[in-house]
Amino acid sequence: MKTFTTLKVGYTAGMYGCSNEYFNTIIVNGSKMFGIAHKGMYGSDDRINRLLKDKGFTEVYIPNDFGRMTAKEINKHLFKYENEVIDFINNGFKTKD
Repeated sequence: MKTFTTLKVGYTAGMYGCSNEYFNTIIVNGSKMFGIAHKGMYGSDDRINRLLKDKGFTEVYIPNDFGRMTAKEINKHLFKYENEVIDFINNGFKTKD
């Protein structure tokens, strides 16, 4: 089974509006299941989702509540930038380490 869901977990806002959106994509690839926390703007979740769909994954919609996050609330080591997640998916879910 190759499925995934992307949950929006929050956003940050600065003086001029939204400054980042935060997501958690949960991926089931055969018997493995893992999540990737990531951040981005202007359709970041759609670009990640499209990449997974292009690789044969089926999206499963799960409703989720989210809200504004402050800088103090964010685990800065947890959320990867969108481009890091794209590289991870394109490399067959393997880290560079």
